[in-house]
Amino acid sequence: MAERILVTGATGTIGRELVRLLSERGAAVVAGVTSEDKAAALEAQGVRAEVFSYSDAESLGRIMEGKARVFLLLPFTEGMKRWGLAALDAAKAAGVGHVVRSSALLADTEAHFQLGKVHGGVDHALEESGLPFTILRPNIFMQNYALRLSGEIREKNRFSLPEADSRTSLIDARDIAACAAAVLLDPAEHAGRTYLLTGPESLSNADVAVILSAEAGREIAYRPLSEEQAREAWLSAGLPEWNANMLLGLARQVREGVTGMVTGAVRHLAGRDPVPFRQFARDVRRSWI
Repeated sequence: MAERILVTGATGTIGRELVRLLSERGAAVVAGVTSEDKAAALEAQGVRAEVFSYSDAESLGRIMEGKARVFLLLPFTEGMKRWGLAALDAAKAAGVGHVVRSSALLADTEAHFQLGKVHGGVDHALEESGLPFTILRPNIFMQNYALRLSGEIREKNRFSLPEADSRTSLIDARDIAACAAAVLLDPAEHAGRTYLLTGPESLSNADVAVILSAEAGREIAYRPLSEEQAREAWLSAGLPEWNANMLLGLARQVREGVTGMVTGAVRHLAGRDPVPFRQFARDVRRSWI
């Protein structure tokens, strides 16, 4: 019987692609989801799915049982650190053979922003757990422009962020999934390692606007916001205060110029160059037209 691989966050931006890649390569994938509806939709596509809750220790123990490897992606909510620690406890108790953790680029217990500390706390717990592990620390996702910012782009021909004119090596979530798949299929090669995942180039939002304009066939502008403007806009749109505070802290790191690094980790893990933003924009251009 093939060793089973659990993918948490299986219907999300990374998880959906990761499930596809692993399935194509013949792995025994189990999609971890948080509702019966999501499970039913995946089962209809031929993907085995199991329902669990991060806040329920019994269900965490149940979904970890019998899994050789686990891709651990935590929801971006206020309970993420607590849930991450609970998931690691459950994985250890179940005898999981390897955990691949989806973290964040600047994660550290001593990070200068709160989201980095939250991710860093979970990473540190994994490192100290005794579980075989690999940590992936990706930069900001290209998909933000096709998801979180797409409505403003379609309706107002602009996108607004509190990032000034700083540069970021944006990464396509499909590249993160490709890296995770490589590790999950050959975990011994990457045991105990941490990889910083970035796109192939460092772009300002002005650069992004030029690319989006070319792909959408009309002018799309970047509007820099102050922190106060961003907070007001996000809260008015229904974003929880915790999430808004975490994103504002991340934006400060962008403005300080520490998200512009470019690494070769995607090529090392996936065996190919990472997707450039222009290709990403071409692939998802329907998001803005």
